[in-house]
Amino acid sequence: MSRVLFSVGVIQVFIILTGMIRAKILSMVLGPSGFGIIATIDQVVITVVQVAGFGIPFFSLKFMSRAHSEGSSRLQTVYSSFLSGLLLLSLLTTGIVIGITYWNPAIFGVELAPYKLFIIIALLNVPAMMLGIFFVHTLAAAQMTSASATLNLVVTFCLAFAASSAAWLFGMNAIYICVAITGVVTTVGSVWHIKRKLSLNISDPSAGILKELRRSPEIISFSLFGHAALSAYSIAMLIARYEVFSTMGEAQAGFLQAMFGIALALGAISGPLNILYLTPILNRNIPNQEKFDNAHEFQGLMILIIFMLSLPFLLFPKLALTILYSSEFRPASGYLYLFIFWQSMYVIVNVYQQLLVGLDDVKFFSISTLLSYIVAIVATPFLVERFGLPGAALSLSLSVFLNGLAIPWRLSTRFKTNIPSGVWLRIILCLAGILFTGLLFPYLEEFSVIGFSARVIYVALLIPIFWKLLPLEQKRMVLDQISRIRTRGTDGNG
Repeated sequence: MSRVLFSVGVIQVFIILTGMIRAKILSMVLGPSGFGIIATIDQVVITVVQVAGFGIPFFSLKFMSRAHSEGSSRLQTVYSSFLSGLLLLSLLTTGIVIGITYWNPAIFGVELAPYKLFIIIALLNVPAMMLGIFFVHTLAAAQMTSASATLNLVVTFCLAFAASSAAWLFGMNAIYICVAITGVVTTVGSVWHIKRKLSLNISDPSAGILKELRRSPEIISFSLFGHAALSAYSIAMLIARYEVFSTMGEAQAGFLQAMFGIALALGAISGPLNILYLTPILNRNIPNQEKFDNAHEFQGLMILIIFMLSLPFLLFPKLALTILYSSEFRPASGYLYLFIFWQSMYVIVNVYQQLLVGLDDVKFFSISTLLSYIVAIVATPFLVERFGLPGAALSLSLSVFLNGLAIPWRLSTRFKTNIPSGVWLRIILCLAGILFTGLLFPYLEEFSVIGFSARVIYVALLIPIFWKLLPLEQKRMVLDQISRIRTRGTDGNG
């Protein structure tokens, strides 16, 4: 497991760097206000993809993983069926939403009405986004984890390059035009790549979305329940952005996007490890106990990864915002730890959400997620008005916390299994450590003698704790790498 996760993790680091470079260029060219506008429009498009896609681009992974365990012929049928259905759905969705936006530009809020043309052009990328998710999941379902992550990297780089170069050369007006054109190119390229890697054709005589629904009617209920959960999350994110945008202004929306960007980047490293590695395993035809063991083992390692990735941003938030965006974003540094806390908790809870999906308990997963995000949707306007930017992090954290309480109860009552105490200990230490670090170090200037020394001592104290909590397999991997480095050094000196 370690080597596969390491490979995917390295690829995800490059994906994050790509996203950060894109954000850096956009924030420099457009400033906090323009960056806030682009971020809000991006969230509108993401919301359309998740709400109008009925969760199919995301949850197709479950059915393709199952099909792959039944043979290549079955995978071909399921792949072609989902591809044709998604293509039709994405084109219809794009046409309908563009029409609605054209005739009623205030549908996403009166504050966004002046940007109607930007939104319409941005919506042209909906089909490419839906299909892009599906293509990445197709490779993951075939247990080609590294190939799946690599495809994601290539597509992300192409879209980021299109947006960044358009902003740099032509300004904000050209961003979404270039992205839409690039989306078509990456879609065609992804189809060719999957045919080359898996020998999967676009069409198949036995395929058809209606045939597949008749064969596996649970797809409908699964997608509808999953759709409710994903839509609630996306709407909660959109409302958080919209409330900040409408009540605090474009610049504050830019600050919010900067903190979302860093927090989601951390999740974008650990989250795909879950989706591309763990989820296909949990959705194969294996005993439930094996699924429990895989989830707990993965969670124990994931918690350590989350905290280690978060630590530099918790210790040096001003430096991080300056490097990744610009010095204009430094005023938001005091709130960054709250968004990292939210995303860390989300990644932890998501591991057990995927376990419920693998156990075919999609109904409970969806209802608990839906209810928890309804709480966030209702609470966000009040919390943003009362606390400002921290209110957005508090509302999202509240929803994840409520969902996190429901899942252990469900595992215990229905599946007669409990999360091991060792995993609970790691969860508590990780989340408490994020809050403690975020609250303590803002009072110590990052590069003063005392502040920098305190940070170095703090990291030195954490190293033995990390080593103690590291699973045995990962300890062996680290020691093996150290041994190889020493051997090479000795050979070089010889």
